[in-house]
Amino acid sequence: MSDQAKRHGEAAISPFWDRAIPAFWLAFCAILIVNLIGNFVFHGYILPEEAEHGAHEAKFGYPIEVVEEAGGAAAGPAARVSAVSMIADATAAAGTEVFRKCAACHTVEAGGANKTGPNLHNIVGDVIGDRNGFKTTDSLKAIAGGKWDYATLEDYLEDPKRLAPKGSMSFAGLKKPEDRAAVIKFLMGATENPPPLPAAQ
Repeated sequence: MSDQAKRHGEAAISPFWDRAIPAFWLAFCAILIVNLIGNFVFHGYILPEEAEHGAHEAKFGYPIEVVEEAGGAAAGPAARVSAVSMIADATAAAGTEVFRKCAACHTVEAGGANKTGPNLHNIVGDVIGDRNGFKTTDSLKAIAGGKWDYATLEDYLEDPKRLAPKGSMSFAGLKKPEDRAAVIKFLMGATENPPPLPAAQ
């Protein structure tokens, strides 16, 4: 048998472990390297003097900066802005634009028909109750003050369910104070004798 055939026969019958052991050590080294790189990336490199004196602290992830107010406390939710003081400077044109969100359920002209909600002609300053044959819910009638004054209108426009939890109004509300001021200015134009605006604070 030639030397080449002998070498081929020896390769064909080489034990399984001759290949498995080198593969195992190769995989072990690869895992070790990946682990070292991972520790370096997530924990940072520890200097010998830091390790000796315990100065290094493990830090995971990324820091989140929190803006603090003058007193040192983290900033909370923004304070509510009242729209009542903005009504005087609001325009009926802006109110007409915003009122489009309400027009599917309400009319404002004198003698206008009720829709899903009542006609809102002469609403500003009026008593909270049944309007033009439209039945008002007891939840709405229970609102403190009993009138659609400017503060009540603004609160209701911002969040109807907060003021009248069992009311029939399904609208989520106008969250921007300038939108609430504009709609109230628009409703003032649809009210024959609106009450005077509160004095500026």
